[in-house]
Amino acid sequence: MTPATPAAPDPSMSGHLSPHILAAFDEAHQLQRDGNVAAAIARLEEALASLSADSELAQFKERVSLAMAIAEFSVGAGDSEKAIANLAGQFGVAKEAFQRIKASGTDEDKRMAFRGLVQLRDLHTRLKLIGQPAPELAVKEWLNSAPVTLAELKGKVALLEFWATWCRPCEQMFPRVKEFHRTYAAEGLEVLALTRYFMAYGGTSEAQAQEMTLIREFAGKHEIEFPVGVSEDETTQNAYGATALPMFALIDRAGIVSAFAFSPEDESFRKTLEECLSQES
Repeated sequence: MTPATPAAPDPSMSGHLSPHILAAFDEAHQLQRDGNVAAAIARLEEALASLSADSELAQFKERVSLAMAIAEFSVGAGDSEKAIANLAGQFGVAKEAFQRIKASGTDEDKRMAFRGLVQLRDLHTRLKLIGQPAPELAVKEWLNSAPVTLAELKGKVALLEFWATWCRPCEQMFPRVKEFHRTYAAEGLEVLALTRYFMAYGGTSEAQAQEMTLIREFAGKHEIEFPVGVSEDETTQNAYGATALPMFALIDRAGIVSAFAFSPEDESFRKTLEECLSQES
């Protein structure tokens, strides 16, 4: 099976890129459409090596956007190892830049830079996970189900949906996830909807109880019948590089991570799902 290309986060870093960088993206995408992925990657690497933005934050945004694009192009070309190595290197450079922005930037600059740093980290995490055993879930409480472990699900295909009650795109996605569940459950698909405490993160037991009530009401409103797992903290989300929401992870019958996407309807993701379901238990 060929692993699906990991999804990159919604590119909030790509706003206000310089004309030079935008031109590099346009040229790279045209080269990709022409079937010359190696030249497309080379064009983006050239742009990355010649960053000259006016401000630290602008250069940071361009670095993050280019690094993530190079990683995705590399994975598409079948060179995941290069993508992982390059992301690790660019994360180190971006982390140093983030410290400088943190020391002198505005609050909005700091938030933007932190978001970009997390995007690089999460994409690196997802790339490294593909083809590896799925990390076990750290869940405090389950709705609609007794406690579930991935070890118990071996022999089935698991679709992990990372979501939050405040996430509008997550709410819009649930009807499609439910349809996937109805379509593929008989073939061995298990859907797990995973969230965590956000408003009550690190809070009192009373605050956690209030957020659990909100989660139960949300699950009831959307008539979610598959298991809903609620974690105390971000341990599971960090393990899967699933800070951006919604995020979907696909685990095959042997318990191996096979793909990530922002939507289960992503063409590559769905193809990998069907390949996983066709495997023998």
